[in-house]
Formats: sequence, C-alpha cells, structure tokens
Amino acid sequence: MIKIPGENYSIGETEVTQEIYEAVTEENPAYFTGENMPVDSVNWYDCIVFCNKLSVLLGKTPVYSVDGNTDCDEWDYSPHSGASVTGKVETNPKADGFRLPTVREWETAAKCGRDYIYSGSSTPDETAWYSKNSGWTPHETAQKKPNEWGLYDMSGNLWEWCEDKYQENSDDFRIKKGGCYSSDRDLCKITFTGHHYGSRYQPCYSYYTFGFRIAAGE
Repeated sequence: MIKIPGENYSIGETEVTQEIYEAVTEENPAYFTGENMPVDSVNWYDCIVFCNKLSVLLGKTPVYSVDGNTDCDEWDYSPHSGASVTGKVETNPKADGFRLPTVREWETAAKCGRDYIYSGSSTPDETAWYSKNSGWTPHETAQKKPNEWGLYDMSGNLWEWCEDKYQENSDDFRIKKGGCYSSDRDLCKITFTGHHYGSRYQPCYSYYTFGFRIAAGE
C-alpha cells in the first residue's frame, strides 16, 4: 500500500495479483493465469468480498455490509458466478479495512501531482500495456514504468473497478478506470471515464479485461 501525499488514504502499489487473491479467497477466477499476473475476470461484488475477507484476515474492520452484515459468507452470494448480491450494500466510512478507491482517489493517485496524460508519463508505451504493445494479453504487474508515487499499471493492463456508481441514484452500474491491454491509448488516459456503459458496467458482470486495486483510509 502506498500512502498518497496530502491525502488521508493509501492505495495498492499494483493491481491485486492472483497470488494474493487466491491466498485470501482460496479461488482464482483468472483467464490469464500466473502468480504475479493481476487477477482478471472479477466483478464488482467479487472485489468487495475480497476486500472484506482481507480486512478480517489482517484484523481490520470490514468496510462493506449487506443489510447491515459485514460477514460476506452470509451474503447469499456465490463469487465468480455472475450472480448479484441481494440486499442493500453499504460502506462504513469509519472502518479501517480495505475497499475500492473512489474515482477521485483513483485519479489523484494516477496523476501523482503531475500533468501527465497517462499515469507516470504522457507517452503510453512507457507506462501502459495497451493494444499497441501488449500482444493483446495482460502482463505481470510492475513491469512498466511507475508514476512518481511508485504506483504501477494505473494506465493499461486491466480495467480497475472503482467504488463509484455510474449514476448516483442507481446501483445498477459501477465505474472502471484506466483502460486495459486491449484498449486504444485514448481509453488509458487518466481522465477517461465511460467505456462499456451498459451491461459491462453492471456490478455482477465480469470479463477477462477487468481487475482492481485496493485502497484504505488512514
């Protein structure tokens, strides 16, 4: 976890790897496998289950609850099945556990106080795995240039789920940021938001271009 200067949160140095994901959940849904590869094929609900499980393992207070219950084993939800969580998902802003970053937090971390187009550079080949250099496959984390705060792959590699709703008054869609290995360079820009509006923004939808990184309050 990297503490973001001038902010009250930390964010993952890399996208969550398959080694870590499997250690926490005892499952690996990834299509492209490898210990140091980012875990792919996760939906938004899978991400919050991981966050709560990791929080419990490390003795922290879980952030997410469903109908007031933070025990995700009691959510009547089967990860990696394409199902939805039934019940009201809420977050506890006072909890010290792990969670998904908000869009503002994600963009602040990606910009790292600079005026770059991509995270760590205005030249995508330096910092991002995208359609022109990836061979149309994700790569192990931390192989490209990080930004000045030491964060890798915030542009390219895998789309990263964020906390925010696509429409504030609806739980039907959640936002992803950063682009992926098959994205055009424009989709990997820090400021880009809006790709895959529709079914692929549904929190129950997973795909082998979707991953995530975690955040935590201070």
